Amino acid sequence: MAAVGVTAIAVLAGVLERPQLLVGFVICALLFIPLEQFVPLVRRPSRGDWLVDVVHSFANRLPITIVAVLTLNLIAPALHAAVPPALRDYVLSRPGWVQFVVLVLLADLANYAGHRALHEIPLLWRLHSVHHSSTSLDWLSTSRGHPLDQIINLVVTVVPVYAIGFDLKFSAAFLVFQFYFPFLAHANTRITLRPLSAVFVTPAFHHWHHADEPAAVNRNYGAVLSIWDWLFRTAHLPRTMPTRYGIGRELPADWIGQLAAPFRGR
Repeated sequence: MAAVGVTAIAVLAGVLERPQLLVGFVICALLFIPLEQFVPLVRRPSRGDWLVDVVHSFANRLPITIVAVLTLNLIAPALHAAVPPALRDYVLSRPGWVQFVVLVLLADLANYAGHRALHEIPLLWRLHSVHHSSTSLDWLSTSRGHPLDQIINLVVTVVPVYAIGFDLKFSAAFLVFQFYFPFLAHANTRITLRPLSAVFVTPAFHHWHHADEPAAVNRNYGAVLSIWDWLFRTAHLPRTMPTRYGIGRELPADWIGQLAAPFRGR
């Protein structure tokens, strides 16, 4: 019962800290539940572990916000100093749309690098494996993740944003888009958008990132753009869709158990 109480408090704290997340969650539910019901990739009954992913959606928010903000405030002066003033002035003097394109490219490349590290460095993989533990992929699977994993991902992604000092409205627009875009990439839908995979991370592209198959290990790291995977030769896009997902082992079914899993022996 204590674990249930802690979980409930964490969810409530997340909702109160960022109530707009609840609105975004409801909008996503209204979009993706019908999509997955009427045009599913795999027709199946509701999976039994869906509630833990709802908990992740809110309970992780407060620790992520606190630690990420503190970390970025500590390193922001060093990041800002690392960029030559002439380069910063040149970028920030460009038209708004050019600045936004540069921001997207830099932040998405940083995310690619951070995501790749989370897979290829064993200690970090222990954290990131929580996100990959879903054996049935759908829009709710997007939210499952260890807070430390999500903090690393967020901080690394916004490093170039802080370093250059992009306009807040451009930074906020990208971060909101990058937060919600993966719900589509994880969705259980036959609308896989495969032709767009040359540039964007589509369901066809990202489902293979979650596949429990040898050929798919450490592939398809992109978050929004797939171009980095094609450029650095980590792309994997067969003509078919995966049939198995997960990490080859089960994690605890509850939120606290999943948070503790990376620190336990296998």
